[in-house]
Amino acid sequence: MSHDFAGKDLSGQDFSEQCLDGVDFSNANLSKANLNKASLIGANLSNATLAGANLSHAVLSRANLSNANLVCAILIETTFDGADLCNADLTGAKLSLSRFGDQADLCGAKFSDANLAEAQFSHANLVSADFRRSVLIGAVIEQSTLDNADLAHANLHRATLISLSMRGSNLYGANLSQATLDQVDLQDANLGGINVSSTTFTNVSGIPREMEKELGQQMSQQSFQTS
Repeated sequence: MSHDFAGKDLSGQDFSEQCLDGVDFSNANLSKANLNKASLIGANLSNATLAGANLSHAVLSRANLSNANLVCAILIETTFDGADLCNADLTGAKLSLSRFGDQADLCGAKFSDANLAEAQFSHANLVSADFRRSVLIGAVIEQSTLDNADLAHANLHRATLISLSMRGSNLYGANLSQATLDQVDLQDANLGGINVSSTTFTNVSGIPREMEKELGQQMSQQSFQTS
């Protein structure tokens, strides 16, 4: 198979279960393509159009998806370890159980209205990422940076947030009920209107003193420990 599909119109094509490691799809049109269970390790998908494409169970480790259009793409249980998704548009995408580890770079990525239930983020760069109205129920985000990220009205019910920098992030109206936050820096974050019913806060910094009483009314004092 050719290793150069740059700029090609491949919309609706079937690449399911194929080995496409290192293939150049930059600027290609892969809208509604079937890439289910495909291996795309180290592939170049920068500026590609993958709107509505099926990449469930695909392996995109170390792939370049910067500025890619993944609007409404299906990415269930997809692996993005070490991938570059800077400024990629995943608005409305289905990403449940997907994994973003090994220094995955998602700076400025758009996840608004996406389903990220039980997704895993580890050692990821999420600076200025857009998670507005996204579903992050049961998601695990650890040892990552979410400075200036927008999580307004995101659903983080039962999510686990560990060792995070969330300085300047927007959590307005977010649902953090039954979530666990441990060693999270919320300096200058917008915490207005958040739901922290039965939430566990341990070694959390940056919560303004005037908000501690308000938040404490929603949580048991035993679980509310700030530094």
